[in-house]
Amino acid sequence: MMQNYLMNIIIMMNDVVGLFVALRFYNNILMKKKMSEKRKTIGLVIILLTEIIVNITVEKSGILLLVSFVVFFVVANLFYLGKVYVKLIVATFIVVFSFLMELVAALLIVAVFGNVMQDIRQNMMLLFLGGVISKILLLLLVEIIIRFKRRNASQVTLRSWLFIISIPVFSIVLSFTNVYEPILKNEFSYVYVVSGISILYINIIAFYLFDSIVMQMTENNLVRFREKQLLMQRDQYENVIDGYNQVKKVRHDMLSHLITLDGYLGRNQYHEAVKYIHRLNEELDFDKRGVVSNNVAIDALISNGKSKAVDEGIKFETEIMIPKKLKIDDMDICIVLGNALNNAIEACRRITDEQVDKRIVLKMRYKKDHVLIELKNSYDPDTIKKRNGRFVSSKLYRKSDEIGIGMENMEGIIEKHEGVYQIDLLEEMFVAKIMLPDLTVESILED
Repeated sequence: MMQNYLMNIIIMMNDVVGLFVALRFYNNILMKKKMSEKRKTIGLVIILLTEIIVNITVEKSGILLLVSFVVFFVVANLFYLGKVYVKLIVATFIVVFSFLMELVAALLIVAVFGNVMQDIRQNMMLLFLGGVISKILLLLLVEIIIRFKRRNASQVTLRSWLFIISIPVFSIVLSFTNVYEPILKNEFSYVYVVSGISILYINIIAFYLFDSIVMQMTENNLVRFREKQLLMQRDQYENVIDGYNQVKKVRHDMLSHLITLDGYLGRNQYHEAVKYIHRLNEELDFDKRGVVSNNVAIDALISNGKSKAVDEGIKFETEIMIPKKLKIDDMDICIVLGNALNNAIEACRRITDEQVDKRIVLKMRYKKDHVLIELKNSYDPDTIKKRNGRFVSSKLYRKSDEIGIGMENMEGIIEKHEGVYQIDLLEEMFVAKIMLPDLTVESILED
């Protein structure tokens, strides 16, 4: 009777944790459907209770494996968007991951206790340990996959990631230590069962909190980006209004300007006429006027970069032909373009030879549902550094051969959208070419 009771507890624990891990995996692979939390909770509880009842009453492993697959597929189909075959694939992954981690847990048990595989069903503590270890390993595997997929989504350091990884590693060691003696004596202990469940619970909460922190950091980054974008748009609007007012002022006095120029030309004072035209040009300050591409976010970003470049004595040329609205998220396109512009300005700033013409040329095109970006800038060949075929940061405050955070973020966005990034070093110009499909991330996932 006691063995049956404990067996049911182990089954319930495995089912609950398995569903939790599946939801974490789905949340980072698929897109959630819009539904109330109450409706979702009720649905998950019904599915979980059904799975527990089937697993308790059925003993054949083949049928249990099929039930697990059906449960994971139903969860994916009810609560997430996407094509059916994609949901079938992710459900298959979860089942395969669970099976592999149970196999690894069994191998660890054999390594510690010897050839005890045939005694697992008779030794409840051994069976319980296998369930705890396999679920901790499954949690760890899914977190590694999520980390790999979102490695550029936030500024989570490798040190922080290693700290969170150490929790399941030490938990496995602690689990073996707790139940080592009861397993050898083939004794049942409530204390060690509660301890094992507590260890598993700590791992679940640790990964949940870690994910919450990552999401909060991502939201904070998004807020800071939006604030910066609004400031740039404000500067853009101020530039446009200021330019309009200056043009209005010059137009009001245009007749006087024409009379003055006619007077200079009539007396063959061409030099004075040219000087007068230059003064009009300085008054209008055309070099710092805003760029107009119809896309407000990109206009603001380019205008902000152009203003910085002009202040640094850098010639800035643009040729922009893109739609007013893109499917790509404004934050993603601005991260790519903003970091590329910052790198170009920084490269020009590091040029010490006064004979070199500091220049930036930005071209943007929209062709066959793709955003094409070509950015050329002058550079000092002595400042170019490469490591393993990749360009690394040349900023003085960075460590030697360190990849810049901006470059990592830019490459991460390009990779997320399955775009192309190419760099060419010409004799006088550094050329960066970027191609981004004009698709949402959801569309990429569904394809």
